[in-house]
Amino acid sequence: PAATVPREEAASGDQGQARLSPLEVHSNSSSIDAGSGDRQPDPDADQGTVFKPAEVSEEGLRREIGLFSASSIIIGQVVGSGIFSTPASVAILCGTPYMALVLWLITGVFSLGGALASAELGTMFPQNGGMIRYLAHSYPRPRALVATIMAYSVTFFCRPAAIAANVAIFSQYFFFAAGRADYIESKDYLLRGIGALVMTALMVLNMVSVRWSLRLLNAFALVKMVTLLVVSFTGFLLMVGAVKRSSGTNWSRGFRGTRLDAQSFASAMTRLFWSWEGWSNVGYVVGEVKNVKRNLPLSLGLAMSTLAVLYLLANVAYFSVIPLEDIDNGTLLAAQFMDKIFGKAMGQVVLPVCIGISILGVVMSELFGGGRLMYTAGKTGFVPYGEVLGEIHPRFGTPIYAMAIIWALSLVFLFAPPPGKAFDLLVELVQEGMWYFYALTAFGVILLRRRLPHYPLRRFRSSLVLSFLFGILSLALGVLQFYPPAEIPGKKKPELPYYLAPLLGVIFMTLCLIPWYLRMWRFVNKTGIQLLGWIEAEEQEVLAMEN
Repeated sequence: PAATVPREEAASGDQGQARLSPLEVHSNSSSIDAGSGDRQPDPDADQGTVFKPAEVSEEGLRREIGLFSASSIIIGQVVGSGIFSTPASVAILCGTPYMALVLWLITGVFSLGGALASAELGTMFPQNGGMIRYLAHSYPRPRALVATIMAYSVTFFCRPAAIAANVAIFSQYFFFAAGRADYIESKDYLLRGIGALVMTALMVLNMVSVRWSLRLLNAFALVKMVTLLVVSFTGFLLMVGAVKRSSGTNWSRGFRGTRLDAQSFASAMTRLFWSWEGWSNVGYVVGEVKNVKRNLPLSLGLAMSTLAVLYLLANVAYFSVIPLEDIDNGTLLAAQFMDKIFGKAMGQVVLPVCIGISILGVVMSELFGGGRLMYTAGKTGFVPYGEVLGEIHPRFGTPIYAMAIIWALSLVFLFAPPPGKAFDLLVELVQEGMWYFYALTAFGVILLRRRLPHYPLRRFRSSLVLSFLFGILSLALGVLQFYPPAEIPGKKKPELPYYLAPLLGVIFMTLCLIPWYLRMWRFVNKTGIQLLGWIEAEEQEVLAMEN
C-alpha cells in the first residue's frame, strides 16, 4: 500500500488513487515523482545543493517545505503590522510598560502552548487541512459538525475576507512613504484596485510554482525579521546601557499606576493574542512539509520562541525611548521610535515600506494556506464538487481550482463593501469565530490522548496543561468580544456598536448548520455515499500498520 502516487492519478483527485501510507509520510526517504521523473530544487537548501528528488505526499502534492520555509509561513502570518502599533495601546490599557511586558510574556507562552498542541495533531494527521482535519478526528460526532462549521466559516468567509482586508491596506503604507497620505482616504477604490492586481499576481505565482512561492515567502519573512531585529537589537543595546536612552519615567515607575480593571484587561488581552495569531497556518500545508515529525514541531517552536524574544525586546526599545505620556495614538509607535533614534527618513519612509512589505507577506501566506484549506474542504467531502476542488494540476503540482475559488471570493470581499463603516466591519469580522475553533482544537489534543493513547504517529507530545489553559483562554477571548472595550485616549471611538462584529460572527457560524444538514444528512441519506468514512479509515490504517 505504500506506493508513490503516479502523476496521472495525483491529478485525477479520485478517492481510489494510490498513495503513500500515513506511516510512510514520516519516513526520511525521498521518492521521485513517478509520472515525470522531474527533480525539484530545494528552496531550503544551500547554494551548493543543486537538485534533490521531489518527494510526493499521499495526496499527490510535492513535499517542498523544509524547516526554514515552514518557519517563514508561520512568521509570514504572525508578523503583520501589529507589533509596530499594538504595544502602545496595550501599555496605555495596562497603565505601565512593566505590566504590558508581563502580559506580552504570558500571552506568548500560552500561544506557544496552542502552537505546540497544533504540532502534536499535525504529526498525528500529516495531511493538508490543519484544523479541519484535527476537529474532524477530535469530534467525529454528530457527523463532524464542528469540522463542517469550521470548514465553511473559514474557507468561504474568514480567509478570503482576511485576504481582502490586508490587500486593501498594504498600499496605504507605500503611498504614505511617498508623501501622498492624501490618497489613503480620497482614493479608496484605487487602493483596492492596486490590491486586486497584486493579489492576482501572488495567486498566479502560488498556482504555477510552489518552489518560487516558498522563495518569496522566505524573502518576506526575512524583511520582517530584519525590521524586527533593528528595533529589537536597539532595545537590547538600550537595556544593557550601550546606547544612552532619554530620561523618562517608564521604567523608574515600576508597577505603580498599573490598572487592570476588567474592561482594560479584556481589551489588552484581545489585542495581545491577535498579535500572536497566525501559527495555525502551517497546519493547513502540513501535507507538503518534509520530514514532518521533525520539521513541524521544530518550526513552530523556533518561530514562536524567536518572535517572543523579539517582541519583548521591541517593547523594551519602544518604552526606553518614548515616555508613556508622549505616545501619539494617531501615529504608529514604531514610527515615533524610528524618528527619535534614526531620524524622520527611517520613521516616515523606510519603516512604512517595510510594514507594507510585511502585510504583503501576510497576504502571501494567507493565499498559500487558503488554497490548501479549500482543497481539503473539497477533498474530504465537506464541500460539494470535491473531485474538482481536490484536483492537483499535473504539471504545477498545486490545487489550482481550489486556489481560484479563494481568489474569486477574496475579490468579492475586496470590492463589494462600500467605503467607510461597511469595510471597517469586514475588517473586524475576519477576527470573529476563530477563537472558538482554537479552543476546540486545543481540547481535541486532550480528547485524542484518551481515545487514541498509543497512536503510532504521535511522535511529538505537547503539554496538556498548556493546551488546556490555551483552550480556556481562547474560549474566554471569544466571550470577551461581547464585553464593552476600554476607551484609549487619542483613539477614535468606533462608529459601529462593539458587539455587532462578534454577533454577526456567531450568526454566520450558526448559518453553517444549513450546509451541514444538506451535505451530511440529506445528501448522505439520499445517495448512500459515506462522506466521512475517511476519518475512521485514516485512524484504523495507522493502528493496523502498528500491528
